[in-house]
Amino acid sequence: MSTSPEDTKDTTPTTETTDDTAGDTTDDSAAKNPVESDAGEAFVSGTPEPRPGGLFGPETFSVAGLLLLVTTLLSTELVAIFNQHTLTGAQGTLSAAVQGQLTGAGLFAALAVVSAAVALLRTTPITRPWARHLAAATVIVGLLLVLLTVTSYVLLSP
Repeated sequence: MSTSPEDTKDTTPTTETTDDTAGDTTDDSAAKNPVESDAGEAFVSGTPEPRPGGLFGPETFSVAGLLLLVTTLLSTELVAIFNQHTLTGAQGTLSAAVQGQLTGAGLFAALAVVSAAVALLRTTPITRPWARHLAAATVIVGLLLVLLTVTSYVLLSP
């Protein structure tokens, strides 16, 4: 007969209960991860994510900038003036009509840049991506048109 601890090992299962856990029947899944339970509740309730709305949102200013930019390109002859007068080397041909066209194109392009810049300043993390992209593109193209206007005016001035 051996008295070593390995030989006297008891293989019967023990069931010990303490008073702390005997009556606990609550579900621990909500206590472990409260973010999952909140997201699940929002999904089940069907509430949409809050969006920046209203008349003066970044989306409105983005579209307004685009409309001003389209107005600049379609209603003024800025590109034609630049091509016909500036690139051909005609010096000192700034007539009243050409000056009016350049002034109008420059003002509309500047307003488009200001409107798109306001849209970019008013963006938040939940602003729609298309509004950001449209505003950035409007700022870039609008600045190019303002530069084209100023260059044409300076080169055509006597």
